[in-house]
Amino acid sequence: MVADALSDGDDPLPDFIVRDEGGLWVELSRLGGSAEFRAWVDQTFIRGVCFRGLDYAAFQHLAFDCEAGRADDEARACVAAGRPSRVRFSSGMSHVLPVRIPLYRGLKISGARAEYLFEPVSIECTVPRTAEGGGAGGQEFDTVAQKTRLDFDEFVAQAWLKGLRCGIDEAVVRDAIGNERTGRIVIAHAVPPGVGRDAGVEELSSGLHRDDAPGLLPDGRVDLARFRNRFPQIRAGEKLLRKLPLVLGAPGRELDGRAVAPALPKDIDFAALAGTGTRVENDAEGEFLVATIDGFLDIDEASSKVSVTEKIVNRAGVSLRTTGDLVLMGDDYEEHGEIQEGRVVEGLNVTTFADVFGKIVSRGGTVALKKNLSGGAIVNPGGQVAVEGRASGATILAPDGEVTLQYAENSLIVGRRVVVRERAIGCDILADELDIALVEASVLAGRTVAVAQVRPHGPAETVVSVLLPPEDSQGELVRAAHAQLAELQAVDEQARQIMEALRARPGVGNYLTVAARVQRQEIVLNAEQQAAFHKLRDSVMPVLKAMAQVSEQGKARAAHREKLLAAIAGVEAARQAAVASIHCSVADIGGELIVHARHLAADAKPPQGLAPGELRAFLRATPGGTRPLFAGSGGSFDWSPAGSSGEQG
Repeated sequence: MVADALSDGDDPLPDFIVRDEGGLWVELSRLGGSAEFRAWVDQTFIRGVCFRGLDYAAFQHLAFDCEAGRADDEARACVAAGRPSRVRFSSGMSHVLPVRIPLYRGLKISGARAEYLFEPVSIECTVPRTAEGGGAGGQEFDTVAQKTRLDFDEFVAQAWLKGLRCGIDEAVVRDAIGNERTGRIVIAHAVPPGVGRDAGVEELSSGLHRDDAPGLLPDGRVDLARFRNRFPQIRAGEKLLRKLPLVLGAPGRELDGRAVAPALPKDIDFAALAGTGTRVENDAEGEFLVATIDGFLDIDEASSKVSVTEKIVNRAGVSLRTTGDLVLMGDDYEEHGEIQEGRVVEGLNVTTFADVFGKIVSRGGTVALKKNLSGGAIVNPGGQVAVEGRASGATILAPDGEVTLQYAENSLIVGRRVVVRERAIGCDILADELDIALVEASVLAGRTVAVAQVRPHGPAETVVSVLLPPEDSQGELVRAAHAQLAELQAVDEQARQIMEALRARPGVGNYLTVAARVQRQEIVLNAEQQAAFHKLRDSVMPVLKAMAQVSEQGKARAAHREKLLAAIAGVEAARQAAVASIHCSVADIGGELIVHARHLAADAKPPQGLAPGELRAFLRATPGGTRPLFAGSGGSFDWSPAGSSGEQG
């Protein structure tokens, strides 16, 4: 039992409602927003009117999803897509009979859901009494209960008035009504807000990904100690990252229709990711982080900054798990993690900020360690090595370079110049120049040795070898030069005798005398004298040529003599300079010290080129000709080949 449908004359409809034979429609281009639609729905339901043939989904969309300004946008979109710019939500409207309103009980709304108690319903009706004996005074009526059913359209209207405006499960309610189910049933759920998406970053460049496949040896075998491309290069202008903007979640709805804002996704400060050598660019495709220079990628995990630098920067350390052995083509390398034992790093200008247990091989430049070198090795033949921490059980080989250490213990150190600023304990050190603050139980060898203090360390003494040039090498050069000078002198004497014999030939002396006076313009020859002079010249010409040849040979010998004399002078100067540069001084002797002078063998391999094992043996050897200079445990010592003798206080 339902009321009659409303006609056009019952109540005026708002401007955005259109009624035709197809039902009730909302003209989106005229609707100011869902609030306007809800206000009209409120008035309609309060007047006891409900919508018949309700399209609940369309009804909910119109009531809550057409925000102010969006309805007109939706209308234009519909027109552009060739669809009607209006939404049908009902077949019509009618009053709810007053006797049916009590059929709809109260709701139990708790939190995000609503329950309804379904039970049989009936309407009281009056019917004529049919029993015998009816009085003549007129027809009598009885009141009876007539079974009926709830109606979904009326249910929605009454639930709206009771505060349930959103989230009704239409299928559940229609099923309960149609199948006359009884009991308390959950009929509505609040609409939870949708989950948005945090802003993110999309990687674009292949240079962001290293190639960790095993390296290949020249013969094609796999090298499990190396990765193929640990540090790919980045080109200027290359897009590295793209920002993925955050996506807001859809708002939710409480059962009473109030909007529930979704949680705000996290955004990122994309510009804060731009480090050295990068910048943020915006174009039609989005926001990008772009490299501004050619170089190598550096990602700082602490700040998340992405940089492109001319130097290679690694922050993960060098191990078989992270990088394998490294062979670097760049001009600079920074390592912020440990270089583990057994790993090898080959490069140029290597700087480390953590302990090194492995091996660094540099093609030159500077190897700088900010922490310790423990059991590892550094090889930099022509460059500099600096260790700011401790070198312990280490090997440092820089035969043509400079080594600067703070503290060294049980280490082998080779350099052109070696400086230990604090302490050297149990070390083997070879250098042309040695400058050490404190030495304990070490073996030192060099041309110039300067030690501030010697102190004891267990039973071992400190041994210093002052290296002298080979005794005979320079002398042999000088003797060979003097022998050549003597040979030249003998040849000159022979040439003088030949010249005298040639001058004694008939006519030669006379021709040379006349030719000289003519050249000096002391005499002038007439025509007859000139003819006689030319005839004399022709007769002695073979002798003159022989004399000219002897003279040229003499000039060549004179030039060679000058070279020999210059060479002898140079050797003597070098010998004096070498002797002048040799010096050994120990300012404060407080432990057992042995100092001796040792000539290097002329035919021996330079000690800087020896293998570590051979080096240690060389430093401890005392070959023939070694001259003791000092042995004691106190005082001071100062010596040079120029004549200063050791002093012991």
